Amino acid sequence: MAQPVVEIIRMPLQAGARIEDPGSPAEKIFNDTLTTLAQQEHYQRAYYGTQVENPSILQFYIGWASMDAHQKFMNQPYYAPFVKHLMSIVDGSLEVHHAQLSPHPPSVALTGTTNVTEVVEHYFSADISESDRSSFENNLKEFVKVLEKKAEGYTGFAGGWVVEELEHKEIEGKAKVWHSCIGWQSVDAHMAFRETQEFKDNVHLMRPESKKATTMHHVSFQET
Repeated sequence: MAQPVVEIIRMPLQAGARIEDPGSPAEKIFNDTLTTLAQQEHYQRAYYGTQVENPSILQFYIGWASMDAHQKFMNQPYYAPFVKHLMSIVDGSLEVHHAQLSPHPPSVALTGTTNVTEVVEHYFSADISESDRSSFENNLKEFVKVLEKKAEGYTGFAGGWVVEELEHKEIEGKAKVWHSCIGWQSVDAHMAFRETQEFKDNVHLMRPESKKATTMHHVSFQET
């Protein structure tokens, strides 16, 4: 049975391209994008928001019923004009990959009671062993239990392995990547938890020896 996936896009916006400004050219172009997506078979939903640390970067998650469903859209004759239209508000190139997040859809960690999402990607060697993968997943489950019991302002978690192997400047060759979304009521709530003894006693669960690199930022997502 085909697994649902989330297409994860990192989009550097052109200077002055503010998709949240009603009536602006950027808002119209992005709304056109959402309209086209909503017309696709097996499209599910989308989440988007700019990074707190770098508001010129738009984080865009698109839920699909499967990788094949996304590929079917990419094979349509109108796909190239669709991308060209979207790229008119982009400064540079897009970073695109897919992750099999659990739960799916990952709304609990992105919207609803979640006001901001801590987005974390852990990079491992591409040849990471099954035992190391399993150990990391089990430790992460334990860390989520700590969040649920001890972290004030924590709202939800979703995570999973990225389908593609990715590159990172600190890693030679390709990497296997785990993508985590950790929901918070605010950035301050996340930062306050990092100062607690519970975090210090358990953060090793999120920092396995087999990990080669990590990226982290915050995003306030909207769902459509």
